Amino acid sequence: MIQKVKKIVFRMFRILTLKKGIYCDINGRGNKFTNSVFIEEGAKIGKQNYFGPYTMINNAIIGNYCSFAPNVKIGQGKHSIDNVTTYQTISSRVIGHRLNTKPSILGSDIWCGANVVIMQDIKIGNGAVIGANSVVTKDVPDYAIVVGSPAKILRYRHSKETIDLLLKSKWYDLDLEQAIIKVAELEKIIANEGVK
Repeated sequence: MIQKVKKIVFRMFRILTLKKGIYCDINGRGNKFTNSVFIEEGAKIGKQNYFGPYTMINNAIIGNYCSFAPNVKIGQGKHSIDNVTTYQTISSRVIGHRLNTKPSILGSDIWCGANVVIMQDIKIGNGAVIGANSVVTKDVPDYAIVVGSPAKILRYRHSKETIDLLLKSKWYDLDLEQAIIKVAELEKIIANEGVK
């Protein structure tokens, strides 16, 4: 009962401060939330992320500099499909089922196209691209491009050498102005030294 009251008070506070629908733990600045974005209390997000219209984040931890097109769904509840009923009000009371188990963990610099669904307990690596209308049911490696339902690796954005360079740089942990400088440096290194 106390948890429900806290949740109601917190949501009312967010509504009164014109942040309706954004109930998560925000660990940085510069996030942009467009129309009708809904992010649950259990989610955590970093800095400089963009959330397109009708994006819904439930049970997830999201890094920095990620972009989500319209209608992306991440970490939605898992229903009790192996039991008598999937109806949560009953299954929670009879078998103690919880909709939220382990969160999805998304790194940084991730692009999700429109209508992407990422299930709970999935890890998406840094720099990954998830193609529009994909349903992600398995972990996605760093800098992989995945498409389809279920999503499968199409290719990688860069060579192994370039991926190693980008991961080692950790540019996505920097504040915006520093990140811009670092990305410009990395682009020059890759162009001049032929790292592909």
